[in-house]
Amino acid sequence: MKIWTGKVDQFALVKQKTAREYFPVSDPAIRAALISDLPDLYEVALKTGNSGSDATGMFLNDEMLGEVFVGPYVVHSPRTSFALSENGIAVGYGLCVLDTIEFQKMCQELWWPVLQDKYLKLEKAQERNWLIDEIFSPTPSPESVLDSFPSHGHIDLLPHVQGKGWGRKLMTHMENVLRDLGSPGFHLRVSAFNDRGLRFYSALGYSELLRRGDEVVVGKVL
Repeated sequence: MKIWTGKVDQFALVKQKTAREYFPVSDPAIRAALISDLPDLYEVALKTGNSGSDATGMFLNDEMLGEVFVGPYVVHSPRTSFALSENGIAVGYGLCVLDTIEFQKMCQELWWPVLQDKYLKLEKAQERNWLIDEIFSPTPSPESVLDSFPSHGHIDLLPHVQGKGWGRKLMTHMENVLRDLGSPGFHLRVSAFNDRGLRFYSALGYSELLRRGDEVVVGKVL
């Protein structure tokens, strides 16, 4: 498993679909997320990026959500990035990091500069949406939760595999991996408009830690 420690041509990684690793026909299963999964993972981010609903056409392009919320995890934290795979195609993901502070620092050095170069013309645009803001001024996890809940992550599933227990299985898988790596707590940042997601995390034992703007931070002791 390759861990990228320098700046990468992240856009070439997404477009190199010929490099995909193929798997035999199978039922859905959780496996490590691969660089070759990025096009499919970006599609999952797009189809769930509007507080759980389809975000196609909402932003400048349909890759932007994946560039912000998927790519840095798969590229720079591969040992804690997982795909729900159906016949070799990623139809969901569970992406997490052990140390949020270290991950944010790595992204600041290696991931965001490449995206900022790509969207440089938008930096001073008079009307910038929140996703552009995340590229030029990434919102860190709140410091107040990091002592007890230093790990963070998120999951998304395509509609046809939702409601079948895979979300719970992905969460349990990430929790077990993070616990084995020594994490005392896991937090997630959820849209305040994602009622279904908030109910889901509550059912898994996550408590609301704080609210800021349109975001709810939930956490669980591991």
